[in-house]
Amino acid sequence: MKAVFLIIDYVPHQVLTIRKLIEEQKCSILAYHVARFNANIPVLDNFVTTHYKNQKKEEILANIISFNPDIVVVAGWMIPEYVWVAKKLIKILKVPIVSYSDTQWYGTIRQRINTLISPFHVKKAFTHIWVAGIYQFEYARKLGYKKEEIILNSLTADVDLFRNVNLDNKLKKYPKNFIYIGRFSTEKGLAVLVKAWDAIIDKKEWTLTLIGDGILKDNFRSYKSIIIKDYMNQAALIHEMQNSGCFILPSLKEPWALVLHEAAVSGLPIVCTDICGAAPHFVINGYNGYKVKANDVIDMQNALVKIINMNNFELYSFSCKSRELGFHISPDISINSLLQLL
Repeated sequence: MKAVFLIIDYVPHQVLTIRKLIEEQKCSILAYHVARFNANIPVLDNFVTTHYKNQKKEEILANIISFNPDIVVVAGWMIPEYVWVAKKLIKILKVPIVSYSDTQWYGTIRQRINTLISPFHVKKAFTHIWVAGIYQFEYARKLGYKKEEIILNSLTADVDLFRNVNLDNKLKKYPKNFIYIGRFSTEKGLAVLVKAWDAIIDKKEWTLTLIGDGILKDNFRSYKSIIIKDYMNQAALIHEMQNSGCFILPSLKEPWALVLHEAAVSGLPIVCTDICGAAPHFVINGYNGYKVKANDVIDMQNALVKIINMNNFELYSFSCKSRELGFHISPDISINSLLQLL
């Protein structure tokens, strides 16, 4: 089997997908990448990747045709050169040309224009859309794709890694620490979270840890009740998940949020805003956490207080239910969702 990937960044879920295809499906992969935010390139057998700026789009097209893949997977329609190549390939190769999509339908003017021009643009480039979840499915339908032309489960956490968090140890002594993992940027809603946290008078020994990097990071260092930690790799995050009792994602805008899947598999109760694309898949109100309104300090405060007032057994029960939901998507499910097209 041969596959082509046209990538923006080699983020962990992307590397995981490619590695699984190579190791379990004996797949040979030709790839091009943009390296917009992440310059790290995976080193794998049967895998060749090139920065897309190093070749003209005509050369990329010729190389892919010569490679003769069984399937082509493209990182959406943001990169004009990728779209141009896809529009040529869809006519020449007669194989599935698949676009990733983690974008929700917001009904913006730009999205409405996209739906109008889709028959002459997106639909001309891709035979199928590979969406992350139900909110992305809605957008794909509005772009004119039939239900059978949309496949699910494009994004997955490294389930085998994050399931290493030991829930039995938490039953013995449940860790009273809220944890946030992500960028320190406006759209992540950290200002709302901090206001909600400060408004809680009796925190009952709970702490709040914020992990990540970003331009607003220094704004939160002055808070004595908040622990600030630098960005760390996924292996190091296992230790942080083990020593935490609830995951928080206060985002004001969040197309998907793979970190919610990682938190769920780690067995963490979750408090997140209802605009997070992954929320319907990994958070059920009152079952394993709480979904709150975005940019609502009171709603966030009330959810945190509910977690703080739980006893250890109730928290452990939420933990187990989070892990149950987290197992609904896995690398194997993700890959085979794609391979069904073959």
